[in-house]
Formats: sequence, structure tokens, C-alpha cells
Amino acid sequence: METFYLSIPYLFCTVDQKINIHETAFVTAAFRAGDTTLSMDRFAHLWADPIITKHAMRYSNSVSAYEGYAHCLRNRYFYDTLKELISKENIEVLINFGCGFSMYPFFLDASLHYIEIDTVDVIAYKKEKTEAWQKEGLLPERKITFLEANFNAVSLQDLYKKLAVIKAAQRSFILLEGVLFFLGKSDTNRLFHLFNQLQGPEEFLASVSFQPQLEKQAVFKKLIDFVEGNLEKNQQFVYQTVPDSFYKDISTYTLVDHQDSFSLSEQYKPEKKLPFEEILNEHMYLLRKN
Repeated sequence: METFYLSIPYLFCTVDQKINIHETAFVTAAFRAGDTTLSMDRFAHLWADPIITKHAMRYSNSVSAYEGYAHCLRNRYFYDTLKELISKENIEVLINFGCGFSMYPFFLDASLHYIEIDTVDVIAYKKEKTEAWQKEGLLPERKITFLEANFNAVSLQDLYKKLAVIKAAQRSFILLEGVLFFLGKSDTNRLFHLFNQLQGPEEFLASVSFQPQLEKQAVFKKLIDFVEGNLEKNQQFVYQTVPDSFYKDISTYTLVDHQDSFSLSEQYKPEKKLPFEEILNEHMYLLRKN
């Protein structure tokens, strides 16, 4: 966007307005706010307003009525995973790549250092709003470092150098949530090379992606059609799905947990039966550095 601060108030001024890729983060926040008992994100509502909620409903109606539920499941899984590791004193810093408008710093432990990384537009707006809400007492005080990044960049070494200084010897948890779908394979390889450089033994990496077999389902085609039909014309969109083998074959990491939307639903709401063909099944992978 040419002028982000001018565009934010008018971001969802009409239901038919086109959006930029990073602005889908507002819809994700609206989904999490839809069931805070499940998502455990009691601050997601701060990002929502009636127009954003309408866009979330339009997305659900066009793609899958279960998308809000799936996003709440994902947030809950990482909430519980992080809480457990924090209680065991295994994490000192949470590095969120593609943080969007997630609110992990504010409903997790205050002792952690939080590093939030996203595009220039997202970081500028998130920093401004969360700092204002902390001053107003709407959010608890947290130690947060905001960093701007372009994950499509030819080199990520500048980002690595900044992170290496900030992280230092702290035990880290890297979270890559809702990012890989929008990246190419070479971008993904550069990111995971950065992770490998940055982390030491017994540190954790969590990643979310779709599996290739999902591409055969009608619900996935609905997703692609919706995204392509609602992005600004100047936005480049090349989607990516990722096989299990990608995570299992990383020699410097061990896969310690693998969940998906169905397994999480069985865990958190076993009484709720999900129709296979209507679910955009996300897979969550938890890896530990060797």
C-alpha cells in the first residue's frame, strides 16, 4: 500500500472492496474472537468491528462454514503447547514470524520476551494499536520487539543478524503460523535456513501448512477462488502446500508432535463431528532442534 495509515480506516469500507494479502489478518482475528472459550484469545475482539465481522462471514460463506472453528482450534493448540513449555522453563523468547494480529504476548506469561515479525504495514499498525491499548489499560504490559520483514526477499541475512543480537542465548520458540500458504518453495527454504542458524539444541519450531492432497478437494478450490477474487490486482499470489516429508526430512530438527484440525477437534470438542469435504484441514507441526 502506498499509505497504510490512510487505508486502515477504510480497509473494509465496503463488503466488495479488494484487500491486500496482509489484511487477511483482520479476518483471522475476527475468527478467534468468535469463540474465546475455545481459542483462549480474550483480546482478539480489540481488532474487530462490524464491517470486519461481515468480511469474516463472507469468507466463511464463500469457503467453509467451519473456518472460524478451525482458527480457534489452531490458536488453542499453540496456547496450550506454549503454556506447557513455559511452565517447564523451556522458553525465554517467542519469535512469531508472520505475527499478523495474533495476541499471544498478552495472554501468555509476562516473563517472556516477545518478538513480532511481519510486513511493514502490519507491524506499524500493530505496534501503534497495542502500545496505545497498553497505555489505556486494555492490554497488560509486555516486553515486545517489533521487526519488519519481507519473507519473499532474496536474502534474509539482515533479518537474521537483527534477530541473533536480540535473541542472544535465550531459549526460543519460533512460530510460523498462516505464512507458508502464501510463500514459494525457495522462500520457505530460506526461512528454515534462518531458523536453523538462529536456534540452538532443544529449542522449538512450530509450523502450520496445508498438505498437497487437500488440493483435490472442492473446499480448497473455493479458498483459491476467494483469495484470487478478493485481492488487489497488483498482489502476486502463488499458493503452496507442504507434504509431511518436508518436516520429517529436516536433519537438524526432530518432529515431536503433529496435529491437524480433525485431531484437535477430537481433543477439544469430541462431540462436534466435522464433515471431511468441508474442512480446510490445517496441519500443525512441532519440531525440536537437535
